Amino acid sequence: MLVLIVAHILFLHVTGSNNPLGIKVNREKVPFHTYYTIKDLVGVFIFLFIFAVIVFFYPTAFIDPNNYLVRDSIDTPMHIKPEWYFLFAYTILRAIPNKTGGVVMLVLSVLILFTVPIFNKRKFVRIRFYPVSQVLFWCFFTTFVILRWVGTKGTDYPFDFLRKLYTFNYFFYFFFVPICNFMWDCVLLGRVISPVKSGE
Repeated sequence: MLVLIVAHILFLHVTGSNNPLGIKVNREKVPFHTYYTIKDLVGVFIFLFIFAVIVFFYPTAFIDPNNYLVRDSIDTPMHIKPEWYFLFAYTILRAIPNKTGGVVMLVLSVLILFTVPIFNKRKFVRIRFYPVSQVLFWCFFTTFVILRWVGTKGTDYPFDFLRKLYTFNYFFYFFFVPICNFMWDCVLLGRVISPVKSGE
């Protein structure tokens, strides 16, 4: 982790921070030391204060009450579920009836996140120039939250249907957004999507 922090500071020092529009103009850059150092220190102190309050005054605030039940070594309880940050993948695993297919989709649900930088070929840096992508991003955020919520529920009718529907939405987002960005670039930059015929 320390290596990543040092690499981040090194790249930030070499390339500098960009502005909200993504335009690289040196006269609009701010110095690193006073501005970013103080800004980061304020964030660290706020985090440490909140962390200390939770640890020292409310240590059981985020613990599931079912953890205090007496253990039964023969029967696995129905309330067992993964932590909140794995619930979306767990829901995708349960949405596929086939065990092998469920494991494959679970692995793909995590690996597909690594394809975002590869297929992110937008002409503009910021998403504010892509209104369709903004709407799709918030739809994806809602899908992610609902997948987490459905992962805590049982296997009866409405939750099983929601699990399959939002699993499809989760994967559809990663295929649809690059196409939308390409088409929006074509509209903004006036390019023709269809290939130009020879001799014209």
